[in-house]
Amino acid sequence: MLHQSDLSKLAKNAGISGIGEVVFKILGYITTIIITRTVGPAVFGVFNLANTIISTAKIFSSAGLGQGLLRFVAFYKGRADIPRLKGAVIFATRVSLFLSLLFGAVIFYLSDLIAVRFFHNPDVGFAIKILMISLPFLTLGELWLKSIQSFQIIKYQVYTQKIYQPIVRLISLVVLFLLGLKLGGILAASIISAVAGFFLAFYYLSNISPIYKKIPAPVYEKKEILNFSIPLFLTQFMDFIILSINILMLGYFMTAADVGIYTAAANLGLLVALPLISFNNIFAPMISEFYGRNEIDKLEDLFKIVTKWILTISLPVFLIFILFARPIMGIFGESFIAGALALIIFGAGQLINAGTGSVGLILEMTGRPKINLLNSIALCVINIILSYLLIPQYGIIGAAFATGLSIAAVNSLRLIEVYYFLRMHPFRLDYLKPCIAGFLSFLLVYFAVHEFARLSLPGISLLLLFFVALYALFIFFLKLEKEDEYILKLFYQKLISFKNGIKGN
Repeated sequence: MLHQSDLSKLAKNAGISGIGEVVFKILGYITTIIITRTVGPAVFGVFNLANTIISTAKIFSSAGLGQGLLRFVAFYKGRADIPRLKGAVIFATRVSLFLSLLFGAVIFYLSDLIAVRFFHNPDVGFAIKILMISLPFLTLGELWLKSIQSFQIIKYQVYTQKIYQPIVRLISLVVLFLLGLKLGGILAASIISAVAGFFLAFYYLSNISPIYKKIPAPVYEKKEILNFSIPLFLTQFMDFIILSINILMLGYFMTAADVGIYTAAANLGLLVALPLISFNNIFAPMISEFYGRNEIDKLEDLFKIVTKWILTISLPVFLIFILFARPIMGIFGESFIAGALALIIFGAGQLINAGTGSVGLILEMTGRPKINLLNSIALCVINIILSYLLIPQYGIIGAAFATGLSIAAVNSLRLIEVYYFLRMHPFRLDYLKPCIAGFLSFLLVYFAVHEFARLSLPGISLLLLFFVALYALFIFFLKLEKEDEYILKLFYQKLISFKNGIKGN
């Protein structure tokens, strides 16, 4: 059985992460709205094509070492093996710095060729060259934040990636737009944000760990770390391709404006998986610890609790997208309403991702990264084939369907594998409660939406709030478990203290 200390650690850190994700998304959407309403979908599409290339380079630069540190630092910390803990972080930092400079130079040299031959747009080449400046800062900043996360301290990662960096980017963007810069302003704001995150991550890591102290001397387990991290790198790359191949293919077959509309829809669709991301941030090192202590029953109990909470929060977000897809996409501008159906399709794939819980992490953190790699390779191939077949004919709808189906399939496969290898699954009877509450709430609001087809923005906002209130009411009537009440109480306490925590840093 789980102790309250385990639930407390999970709830408090997931609460921090969840609040941070919400703030991050709000700031991100404000930034996106400012960009799209200032420069339109075409320039927004150019930026996102270049950003996809940089994100690809970042995956190669990190070489899976961030995920590797998430396991090894937690493992060495559990054994109080400070020399090996230091060695792991220092070794990963050196390798990632070298690779970021190497891949940055190569892609900078090839940027014009990529832009003209593949995207048929020379502006993309300019954007790639400028954004490439941020690559070492992005790579090392994220690596150090993963190291901090492995100490099961989430707040510094949240403060840096979810609050401070987006605020810096937003302020920089507004100033640069006021100075008359368009695409150049978007690129410069992204670089400034990356540099800020780099220095903050270094500062926090130095404060919480003995990494940069001379004593004790580091011990380097290079082979063991690389053997674990390389399959994770390949898995990350395949997962990234699953999410981004449609953006690249839209850039090839369609226009930069189509890329901009689809990117806005996909970014919104990721809101459905936001609870999964929030819980995974703290659940990953806990999986490693429980599995290392052979406490499989505790791990399974926590797996079920986490999955139910993820679904409970994710489901109403997806249902809201079905009900209000057009007005939600219209926030970015009239031309973005064309992405409403893509938002629903992409969100459906993310709902299955959320509803199956942390199955990918379970496989990774219990020492089966190669299984995840094989899953990702198979689904990457499926996504590429579907994107190639559907995008030329159906555009952004085809892209959303290809990605949504790929995400749903890979997580269904991982669910089967977790049961096969560990004889555990994330489902229990009270998993049905959010499904029943969501179904009833959806039906009531759906009829209201169609009865008043031409609602104003205030009317839509009232219906949205009505839906959320109905869902919460049905959840309450279906009764909360004791563990749910305990977690809610901890979430509330963390919400109260969160503002003070930001002020104190």
